Amino acid sequence: MEKKKIWDKEYQTSFFDEVIYLKSKGIRYTWVYKNDDGISVWKYRKEKRLWSALADMYSNAKYEV
Repeated sequence: MEKKKIWDKEYQTSFFDEVIYLKSKGIRYTWVYKNDDGISVWKYRKEKRLWSALADMYSNAKYEV
């Protein structure tokens, strides 16, 4: 049986730079868990200020490829 992908209502990240940056902007995670590999995963409510903060963070030259 084919496993269906369910749309997640929350944004998730395990990139600690994002967690620290979002916290500095006053955006708190809704919950955190450890995945099967023991890596912490933070979940955030999807909202405009989240996307704006992430866009601001990634506009920094530090994150250019």
